Amino acid sequence: MLGISVESDRAHTAFANSLNLEFPLLSDFNRKVLPNFGIAYTEDAPFRGFYGMSRRAVYVIDPEGTIRWMWITDDPLVPPDVEEVLKALTSILRWHVG
Repeated sequence: MLGISVESDRAHTAFANSLNLEFPLLSDFNRKVLPNFGIAYTEDAPFRGFYGMSRRAVYVIDPEGTIRWMWITDDPLVPPDVEEVLKALTSILRWHVG
């Protein structure tokens, strides 16, 4: 499992430490990866001041690189349903492990 956002490495370190995360958080501070997912806020975003940032999104990608599940919201205050994410991860593990 990986996390990625356009935040700085320092922000990631603080976030990971505050939640005791045990998986890597990657920084796309220069926005090289973001355009590939189509989740960047544009100038006409519904939330002013978010231009250049990314929508909150979760992708479950299998070891072959296929997106098996995704969740995207335009509202940065809406978190994903953790149970749904875990269910998607579990299904990938069952599918891949057999």
